[in-house]
Amino acid sequence: VTFLADGATIFKIATISPDGSSWMKLLREGGHSVERATEGRVKFKFYPGGVKGDDQTVLKLMRVGQLHGGVVMTGVFNRIYPDVQVYNLPMHFRTPQEIDQVRTMLDPELMRGLENAGFVCFGIAEVGMAYAMGKKRATSIAGARRLKVWTPQGDEAAMRTLAAFGITPIPSSIANVLPGLQTGLFDTITSPPVAAVALQWHTQLRYVLDLPLMYVYGLFVVSATQFERLNAADQTTLRSIMADVVRRADRKNRADDVATFDVLLAQGIELLTPSDDERREWRRVGEEAAEEWIDRGIVSRGLYQRFQSALEAQR
Repeated sequence: VTFLADGATIFKIATISPDGSSWMKLLREGGHSVERATEGRVKFKFYPGGVKGDDQTVLKLMRVGQLHGGVVMTGVFNRIYPDVQVYNLPMHFRTPQEIDQVRTMLDPELMRGLENAGFVCFGIAEVGMAYAMGKKRATSIAGARRLKVWTPQGDEAAMRTLAAFGITPIPSSIANVLPGLQTGLFDTITSPPVAAVALQWHTQLRYVLDLPLMYVYGLFVVSATQFERLNAADQTTLRSIMADVVRRADRKNRADDVATFDVLLAQGIELLTPSDDERREWRRVGEEAAEEWIDRGIVSRGLYQRFQSALEAQR
């Protein structure tokens, strides 16, 4: 049933997630639920597959009111609320249980921080652990320094992380990754398997390093200005329905990511195993990168200490 209401508040939402993906199915379902529950007072229009540009562009369009929200990665907030990137710290998470423990403790704080910055956040959804995947073999940091590594344009935390490993990345938009791999502009990416497959990057890759480098997650945010146009009851309805959508996406993405890793290997992508010494070296430099993040103001020291405490409680 579609309800029509004069003066309905429409939320225009963009994402790079392809149409037909789990995320988009859940978002559309949530949009229909909101429209029904508010008797047509609140509606959603979705722009999937990057048709409105990458995450940086989506944020710019939100600022001028052409969009009202998006499902975006954390890097877009590096000048607005950099602390939201804390879970991206390299080489910190070792198990899914650690992720769940830390997120239970810190997700509410990060969502409050986004609200203080002018964004209503319906939740955080896991994409997965990012692995180095490429056309060339490399298991050590020294080997990785010889590769042509892509990094998302404008993602300062990713740039700083790679710099800590002595890697000079090539920044470019997500839309350029597939053609860049095809032409040899890049030979290596760092991505969760589920994203690499959804965006067809895996078709150009031969190897994956068996070392989870960093945790990647998306945020479903809308502009507080648009949200505050709703009456209190509709705000509550919208929060409740879309928070449930994000929780379901969070669980589904984890299951999809684990399954996708197996799909990559079944398709002939070779798993490279670092030696114990190489693994220790990656971890050591990852810890040094955390200090670099704090010194550069990417993550505040107080939040990092709370993050570490939550990790230690699980271990």
